[in-house]
Amino acid sequence: MKNIPSFNEFVFEATEDIGSNSFELSYPGTYIAKWTVTDAPSDENTEAKKFDFSIKVEHPDSTITGTTIKDSFTMAFSKYSTGVYSLGKDVEKFMGIPEEEVKRDVESGKESKDDAIIYGMVNIMNGGKDIYFWNNGTRMGGAAEKVGALTALVEQISHEAGVHLNRVLLTRHIARQDKVDTNNEDWVTYNYGAGEYVWPAVGDPTDKAPIIAIDEETFATIGGALVSIVIKPFMEMASKYVPDTPKF
Repeated sequence: MKNIPSFNEFVFEATEDIGSNSFELSYPGTYIAKWTVTDAPSDENTEAKKFDFSIKVEHPDSTITGTTIKDSFTMAFSKYSTGVYSLGKDVEKFMGIPEEEVKRDVESGKESKDDAIIYGMVNIMNGGKDIYFWNNGTRMGGAAEKVGALTALVEQISHEAGVHLNRVLLTRHIARQDKVDTNNEDWVTYNYGAGEYVWPAVGDPTDKAPIIAIDEETFATIGGALVSIVIKPFMEMASKYVPDTPKF
């Protein structure tokens, strides 16, 4: 087994800082990602960043090789579940969990590091125009105490960003390809092949599925790119709640 000379060499990244909070990462034969990070609206117990990005798919087995996907999302960490509502004007509408109910439960002490009302969430807001990827810092800290920092952090970022955020963004890309308005709710309720509210499935494009499929290689490529884009700021935000978070 090859020994890693130092932790600094282990965490070396090829991400290039191109100025003005903008970055670029080229993963040979897989993708080229570019993104800009800016502060996003939040309350006093929440830290939020907006990512405006483009990902050019270069994986040879993807059905959209050569295509560039452009979009944006907000990533945030909050001390309490109430923080998710500070990200946009209509978070409650699309999430379905009443803000007043969550506020009441948090104030009465029903939320703790072992039992959060909302652990993590990916959803739309601001009329369907914006997307967020939100994390409950207190609950993540509790999870890290039980399973370890590495497991808790990797599970959260792969679960929320690698899967949920990935699917939402790819679905919106399909909607835009079909000339659907993505500045409102039209793209959420659009018929992707099996009726309203049934989003594209992930799978082998050769399958005779009754709905449009997001091919698995594209899904894997975009998921990996999204995790690469958010990994450092995710770790920085998480470190406030998980002391053993690696410092990049």
